[in-house]
Amino acid sequence: MKQKMKDLGDFPGIAENLPCCFYITQTKEPFGLLYANEEMLRLFDCRDFDELYRHVDGDAFHVIAMDDRARVKQEIVHELAERNDRFDHARGHLFTRTSRIRYADVSGRIVETQAHGKVCYCTLQEIDIPLPGVTVDRDIRDYVISHLDEAIENHWIQVYYQPIIRTLTGELCGMEALARWVDPQIGFLAPASFIPVLEQVRLIHQLDAYVLEEVCHMLRQRLNHDLPITPISFNLSRYDFDMVDVFHLVEKTRATYQIPRDALHVEITESALAENDDAVHRAIDRLRDEGYEIWLDDFGSGYSSLNILKDYTVDLIKLDMGFLRNFTEKSRSIISSVIAMAKDLGIKTLAEGVETQKHAEFLASIGCGRQQGYYYGKPQPLVGTLAHIEAEGREIEPRKWCHYYDVASMAIRETNQTSALFDLHEDGYLHYLYTNQVYREQLHALGYRCRDVEGFLNRKARPEISATFRHYVNRSLQSGSPESFCYIDGGDYIRIRLRVICEMNHHLLIHMGFENISRSDAGEQLVKLDDNLRYLYTMFENISLVDFQRDTIEPIYVHDAPTRETVHGIRRYLQSFAQEYVYEPDRQGYLDFCNPDTAAARIQKSRYSRIAHCCRVRDPHGNYHWRECVAVLLQNGLTERSGHTSLMLTAEKTIEE
Repeated sequence: MKQKMKDLGDFPGIAENLPCCFYITQTKEPFGLLYANEEMLRLFDCRDFDELYRHVDGDAFHVIAMDDRARVKQEIVHELAERNDRFDHARGHLFTRTSRIRYADVSGRIVETQAHGKVCYCTLQEIDIPLPGVTVDRDIRDYVISHLDEAIENHWIQVYYQPIIRTLTGELCGMEALARWVDPQIGFLAPASFIPVLEQVRLIHQLDAYVLEEVCHMLRQRLNHDLPITPISFNLSRYDFDMVDVFHLVEKTRATYQIPRDALHVEITESALAENDDAVHRAIDRLRDEGYEIWLDDFGSGYSSLNILKDYTVDLIKLDMGFLRNFTEKSRSIISSVIAMAKDLGIKTLAEGVETQKHAEFLASIGCGRQQGYYYGKPQPLVGTLAHIEAEGREIEPRKWCHYYDVASMAIRETNQTSALFDLHEDGYLHYLYTNQVYREQLHALGYRCRDVEGFLNRKARPEISATFRHYVNRSLQSGSPESFCYIDGGDYIRIRLRVICEMNHHLLIHMGFENISRSDAGEQLVKLDDNLRYLYTMFENISLVDFQRDTIEPIYVHDAPTRETVHGIRRYLQSFAQEYVYEPDRQGYLDFCNPDTAAARIQKSRYSRIAHCCRVRDPHGNYHWRECVAVLLQNGLTERSGHTSLMLTAEKTIEE
């Protein structure tokens, strides 16, 4: 049924031939459109009131396009309440019945009428000032809409690629595919000139489908010619999910060109996921279940970032480049916190908008896995991007190493302790992948540089350190747990803690830290007995520090003890050790010797200030051997405060039969 416009005579004080767009609306839900003049119909490309009414679904607020509607409505309602039933200059974009984009300034006032009660008289003035950040000329908008199909068919729209760099290695580990419109008539069109337009008129899915096809075609060509490929991330708009079956589109295009799924990463902006739409959720989950990585673009730019991480499973977050434009202490703190949070959730990280070496070094220090920005290269056609990468001396990361380096990046955390990552090659060569500042400073305090340590560990010097280090690497690989050992270096007692965190492609990824325990509280006690302790490392197999006050046993030097980590609860550990390892006839004698209630007194009464005991202990193969344990007190075994024993040193060795 055709919608009829109300008679203008029902509304006092209105001239029929107003020179501007004019319409009348109800003041209550559903804000029904009552009247629109000829200027209004022309602006919206409508032949009569019925066409306009259907175009806006009868709701006067639908005059404003959906992207701006909620904001404009809020502004109008607020001003009507504050300014005695008037509002002025509410601005937003609109699109006509034929999908042309326009910008307008709307003003209005509420009038009491006899026929329709309170209504709102509204004037609408078309303006050329666009929304901030969307500098699209009116003629360009119309050109984009009418020539999209032609631009796709003739490849006026080209795919540019911006490099993504692995922070740890400096290698190219991916590229982002970006659309650029190079038109034979009007020249180069920036993305801001056509992407917002295509989103507003719901044609963006055609562009995104075209870009995906171009990406897959390029990858197929390189694979056919045995050229290396790197994963490509491509963008999806939130409107794609309304217009097409996104999963079917991506999977069908990929299958057509027989591209591995891990070579395609799906980038979706926060705004696409913010409403938690069921259709979007299902499509994202299906893509991820099939092996595509889901990347959350512009993370932190919206209001729902944390909700999105709660509601969706994503593989990587891209930090919004706005964080880096204002590179202050506060922005650095925010970025660090976001990176740490992502790692706690098992999510990989990429920072875009990297423009300076200072940005790059900071992101490396906090463990951001990947970086993108003009510091590494601008978007260019593929040939230009690859030429730029080659000119900078960067390699293309082989796809088989992607997971290895992702694990490495996850292991890097901000900490005030020493932290380093080693890569152990299958040929035995070992080198640093990463060291934090604390590690380098502590190493420098010992008189070494990183290349010195690499020399030690690769047997160029100090072969005993290399052998010991590799021995504990193998133990960690077998146990799947951290391992630790101590050694003496230039008068300092150094404790090494290491763990194998990834084994892949005949390489081992090792996380390591060290501590100069000579500088620790317990270490200070050891230094005072320095001359007496050094020989213990050549004579004994296991050496531990027993702290009665803290109720701990801390391994200092470990060769074959059941545990290499600090033990809390002395009595509980001794009982467990005796039960599991000590030969049953020797068990009570061992427990009497180790009794923490009497050990200090027995040592103090001993002629030589030490006590010793022998018993049979089971080795890992189930065989029993005689072992000797010697115990001495440190600092005469007394604390000034309580008079009770504080620290005891124990040393064990196997007795040759």
